Amino acid sequence: MLQVFQVTPRIWCARRPSYLTCSYAVSAGSGLVLVDAGMDSEGKDMERLLQEAFRARPEDVRAILLTHWHNDHAAGAAVVRARSSARVHYHPADRPQLTRATARPGFRGRLADAIPEHGPLVLFKGLLGEAAPRAVEADHLAADGEVIEDEFEVIATPGHTPGHLSFLWRPERALFAGDALAVVGGRVRFMARNVTPDRVEARRSMERLLDPGRSFDLLCPGHREPLTRDVAARCEEMRRYLGAGGPWPFFG
Repeated sequence: MLQVFQVTPRIWCARRPSYLTCSYAVSAGSGLVLVDAGMDSEGKDMERLLQEAFRARPEDVRAILLTHWHNDHAAGAAVVRARSSARVHYHPADRPQLTRATARPGFRGRLADAIPEHGPLVLFKGLLGEAAPRAVEADHLAADGEVIEDEFEVIATPGHTPGHLSFLWRPERALFAGDALAVVGGRVRFMARNVTPDRVEARRSMERLLDPGRSFDLLCPGHREPLTRDVAARCEEMRRYLGAGGPWPFFG
């Protein structure tokens, strides 16, 4: 069952309890913006999120910002884009998977198709197929440091995937970190080791997001729950752990 809840009056979250995956809808200056697009390739997750949060429809979406290609984050993008003509932004390094240029044929592809979208095995659905479930082309290939949709600063955070991005929404100083950072029990944590192919690069990305020169008031990760209290203190705690060379726990 999908959970829909308010983070702030202008930010709402849709979360699938089976995998604790979070996608977000933002009432931005340019209109409604999705950060990631849910686990349902028919767009049903986003349809419900938009209705409950803003009494809106997928047709009202103006932009979709994808943190990375994994299907628990990008599955609904193609359908929402088709219904709305929303502008799609993602990094060029994840384009092969998002356009399904890397899709596996044969038995491996059929096995990926057979895995349910909403269950605990959803990660393997994407990894076996090596592509998003439906192809979605970018209107804009986002680059580190630019500002898109007038208000979202793009931060390159590779490691979880080569083209992983995070987005800082300037009006509310909200960091949408995708799977570059995790939040567990009100503390900033690592993603699990087994879903982080390049841990050296991922660690650099974590350090970059947690740099003292980059401040944010809300941390909206790609799994579990947003961090809305004691954000600066929790980020400093993890920054010091990284700086001391603390090990990467197996489960994050």
